[in-house]
Amino acid sequence: MIVSHDRVRASAGLASLTVFTLGATLLGGASAAVAAAPAEVLPDGAWVDEFDTAALDEHWTVLNESTDNWSRDAEAGELTLTSMSGDTHQTNNSAPNVFLLEVPVGDFTAVTSFEGAVDQNFQGAGFLALDDLDNYVRSGLAHVDTVPEGPVVIESAVETRGAFASSFVSRPGSTGETLRLEREGDTLTTSYWADDAWVVAAEKTVGFDITQVGLYAFAAGAAAPHTVTFDYFAITPAPSMPSQEPEPPAVVSGGLTIDGDATDVEMSPDLYGLFYEDINYAGDGGLYAELVRNRSFEFDSSDNQDYTGMTGWDVVERNGAAATTAVVSDEGRLNETNRFYLDLETSGAGAGVRNGGFNTREGVPVVSGNDYEFSVWARSATAQTLTVAVEDAAGTTTYATGTVAVDGSDEWKQYSATLTATGSTTSGRFTVLAGAAGALALDMVSLMPDEQFDGPVNGEYGLRKDLGDKLAALDPSFLRFPGGCVIAGTWTNYADSDYEDRRRAYFWKETIGPLEERATNFNWWGYNQTFGLGYLEYFMLAEDLGAEPLPVLPVGTNACGGPPATTDPETLDMLIQDTLDLIEFANGSADTVWGAVRAELGHPEPFGLEYIGLGNEDSQREYFANFPLFKDAIREAYPDMKIASNSSFASQGALFDELWDFAAEQEVDLVDEHYYNDPDWFLANTHRYDSYDRSGPGVFIGEYASRGNTFYNAMAEAAYMTGLERNSDIVKMASYAPIFANEDYVQWRDANMIYFDNDESWGTPNYHVQQLFSTNRGDQVVPSQFDTEEIEVPTEDVSGGVFLSTWATSAAYDNLEVTAESGEVLYAEDFSDGAADWTPERGTWAVTDGRYVQSSTTVEDARSLAPDAYGQDWTNYSFELEATKLAGNEGFLVGFAANGAQDFYWWNLGGWGNTRSVLERADGARQGEVAAKEDVQLVTGQTYDIRVEVDGPTVRLFLDGELHLEYSDAVPTEVLHHVVTRDTETDDLLVKVVNSSPATIATDVSITDVEVEGTGTAIEMTADSLTATNTKEDPDNVVPVSREITGLGSEFTYSFPANSITFLRLGVSDLVGPTFADVVEGQPFYDDIRWLADNRLSTGSEVGGQTLFQPKAALSRQALAAFLHRYAGSPSYVPTDPPFTDVRPEDTFFTEIGWMQSMGYARGNADGSFGQTEPVTREAVAAFLHRMAGSPAVPDAESFPDVPADSAFADAIAWLAGTGITEGRADGTFGPTESITREAVAAFLHRYDALPPAG
Repeated sequence: MIVSHDRVRASAGLASLTVFTLGATLLGGASAAVAAAPAEVLPDGAWVDEFDTAALDEHWTVLNESTDNWSRDAEAGELTLTSMSGDTHQTNNSAPNVFLLEVPVGDFTAVTSFEGAVDQNFQGAGFLALDDLDNYVRSGLAHVDTVPEGPVVIESAVETRGAFASSFVSRPGSTGETLRLEREGDTLTTSYWADDAWVVAAEKTVGFDITQVGLYAFAAGAAAPHTVTFDYFAITPAPSMPSQEPEPPAVVSGGLTIDGDATDVEMSPDLYGLFYEDINYAGDGGLYAELVRNRSFEFDSSDNQDYTGMTGWDVVERNGAAATTAVVSDEGRLNETNRFYLDLETSGAGAGVRNGGFNTREGVPVVSGNDYEFSVWARSATAQTLTVAVEDAAGTTTYATGTVAVDGSDEWKQYSATLTATGSTTSGRFTVLAGAAGALALDMVSLMPDEQFDGPVNGEYGLRKDLGDKLAALDPSFLRFPGGCVIAGTWTNYADSDYEDRRRAYFWKETIGPLEERATNFNWWGYNQTFGLGYLEYFMLAEDLGAEPLPVLPVGTNACGGPPATTDPETLDMLIQDTLDLIEFANGSADTVWGAVRAELGHPEPFGLEYIGLGNEDSQREYFANFPLFKDAIREAYPDMKIASNSSFASQGALFDELWDFAAEQEVDLVDEHYYNDPDWFLANTHRYDSYDRSGPGVFIGEYASRGNTFYNAMAEAAYMTGLERNSDIVKMASYAPIFANEDYVQWRDANMIYFDNDESWGTPNYHVQQLFSTNRGDQVVPSQFDTEEIEVPTEDVSGGVFLSTWATSAAYDNLEVTAESGEVLYAEDFSDGAADWTPERGTWAVTDGRYVQSSTTVEDARSLAPDAYGQDWTNYSFELEATKLAGNEGFLVGFAANGAQDFYWWNLGGWGNTRSVLERADGARQGEVAAKEDVQLVTGQTYDIRVEVDGPTVRLFLDGELHLEYSDAVPTEVLHHVVTRDTETDDLLVKVVNSSPATIATDVSITDVEVEGTGTAIEMTADSLTATNTKEDPDNVVPVSREITGLGSEFTYSFPANSITFLRLGVSDLVGPTFADVVEGQPFYDDIRWLADNRLSTGSEVGGQTLFQPKAALSRQALAAFLHRYAGSPSYVPTDPPFTDVRPEDTFFTEIGWMQSMGYARGNADGSFGQTEPVTREAVAAFLHRMAGSPAVPDAESFPDVPADSAFADAIAWLAGTGITEGRADGTFGPTESITREAVAAFLHRYDALPPAG
């Protein structure tokens, strides 16, 4: 730690020197000027802006400008910034009002002086020097109370390729600084002026160019705004004028061919949906519209170490009245489940409590003219009138007010009032004031906006309107809830734990019923959850969204670091019964036990639950024993319920494969895959599902995201989604995660879909991609091919330096050596002379007995860096060392290919409680698993030989000389990703193209077999940079833009912009089916066969290079199944079991035949077979069509002489004749047992289609 005296600010009285100013020779030929600054401060020949001109100098540009939050005072010579919410941290590139100068690449020196006290976490101001917002150095005065040097510090930070790291120097009492930032070679040095000299605060090594240098003032995180006044800015060499518009992207040629009337895949109707989990305050303080935080005084340190029963509340004393408060749990409580209440003792009217709401830097929001419903449970022996109000923080302005009369019975009663806002604020405080002296007990203090999400079925039930509307705008097909890790916990419910256990699993029965009787619980993500948003509300939300509900329940195992799994039979029986009860709650009639509960809660109609998930990201071995117990119980009670198992928490690996094999053995319907990988992984894996086995379970991608909310992340996800659609016969469901993040409480910082504060919300670029695909999904995949000129895809070898770490474990390291492929030793250390050149970032490191020891067993990621760890460009090397576990829960973290704090690989050997060996990668965000080996345990005290080999893009890990893991870095090999789908309601073709290259692709589009309308719609999504994102200040920075396009037809040209997402919706005015060489106009049945082709019921066969229909050939039973399935609209259907003894999942027409059997159209042969390739008889066709028509009564018509009256097909044939579908043969017979020809089937179906609707 560096501690110095208060700084000495450069002032006019110290010295003077000649420098170049804005009017000096350097900028245009005027004389030199005298600047009020000491010679030691300003570099020789500096360009100086003293902010003393009427307008901002033209050399400056302002990034994300907000003109209301900066000003110049030319007379005083000051630039004043009022900081705003925003940051440059990793993917949060929302920094407002960054003043930048363009500088030549190379060495420079910059100096500035400013005043601006920092008193809240993450307020800061100073220098920013960057190549772009993912590669920069940031140095300034900041408030950070989470570091030992804090709270007032000079923070020096480097972000390289989105990986952020910072260091701190203590500056107690500082309210401003004079700072210098110098670059020499690859080293950037930050210094501050103190005691008439420069003091070095930090030296940082960077591997990127600096092209812009300037000033910032931020209020990041939950910080309130603060004011910063800059006196001057000086730099040498002089800045250049702002860059002109960038060169336009290169243009390459491409060709897209589309078979307009053909179909590759029938798409899953449930492909895109939502996964809701209460993370990042998604529930309380988010989707649940309650405005009062800790309304029931249930907050407790068991939820969060900083919580008390009064969290969110403080005492108000007015009119001379005093108040004391105590949160108590005694026999006077409201009910057994609601354990705590507030005991308010006042000396008179006017004392009470107030609540600041959920967003602490703002408060309780109200809108003028809107109503707000107040309710409270109160008990007092003194009759009194409570006054409630929404006020400003000073208590001097009232925005809404009301009263309730407490009757003095000393019994708990609920009181309510409607408050109408007379003014608007986003920073109100909700106040409850007693009306008399004495004791007043309060519980369930609630303020809910009248304006809520209004569902089309269930109306309003406590959901925040803007957030509910954003969900509805996604048009989801399913809603997975409630988690996620949030379902993890212990296995005893609240009552059975004597109301002591606050870390329980998610017991659904505790979340329904009256709000005041719902239990409270610890939320896995580190806060309290009230269950105001419970299972009934989840089901109603799904219903209002038109989405299938998909609840996920635990099977006695935890995957998220929760308590141990249970194998106790009694506990498992309880959990299984809870699962069965939930299905009954959702689907049971009102005369069942749990159906009656649902009806009593106001929803008499069943919800129609079809899916259920068992477990979440399970890695505990007990899952393999527990899961079948739950599955078998559900199959027995509800055989049609679709069951999803899971594949743990990574996109590959031994456990992933084992869980997939297990799912196939268990014959589940879906396997829930979860993965959070970097965007390059998504771009490299757009063909992931091309080779998945179609005969096993379907894929449910329950959670996925590319670890960031920039346009680049969204584009990578869009590219990946084209692959999901191409494979939507096997990929049944997919949902981005997480959905929500309250900007003041972000636990999951990698990426979120929707951000919000107390009154606003904004979608990320990722949200808009999800919406784009979900609302333009289509029903069928259309065959297409896209060819372009060669576009180079840049690739990089795995490279970077090394570091050591542990996770809640003490370990010793020794005899490190990094060796190049050539044999050159790049680095070696045996710690015999200590470790002075190593940089510990966390943990407790020391050289003990010649080994480098990390001794803490509580610190997570106790990292220490080798010399210039993040500055090395090593490739093709080996990293060898000896490692010994000394104590703790896990093992070793061996870092390599390190280029930044969040840009590295590490071998997590002994992770997950000393059970696994995992290779993890961080690429601008938190590390994620890329390869793993299960059942690996390290022995405490044993020394292991570790070797890491980096070979181009491949990593090999050796333990004690044996190859342990091998992984090759996922590298994108394509820059063009596309899919074409068909909307069967409109017959529109939807062309979806993601161009992830820096070149525009001028594309000749050719569409065959359909006539394309001349006018269509183009929706494009692009951005000014790949790092662009949306912020509260600019929520529509990256959004899709729709426009009409003309000049379309069967052939047209369209240019797909560089780095873009494009959807073209093309209207098809006249579908034209295939032309058959053996069917010509004028021959019998021509019109019928043409109708069959134009409706895509038959595509014919390729014979000798020609497309033939073969009208006189007999039609097979499987071909008829295909005709009828297509005629019905190709409904999605996956048979759970083979429908007939001779029909297997691998058969071409398995789905079509299974569908016919499920509808009752096909009953098969007496031996249980279907006879797929056998010719279908005329009488069988009559039966199939009769059943498709609903088996109507037979009209009064004569049958045929060759159809016996007692024939099983007599009624069907008579109906066929009576409706005019057949007139029989020329000789008056029908030929019931003869094979039917393909042309006759065309005629039958065409005439069937012309029948008037039944009834």
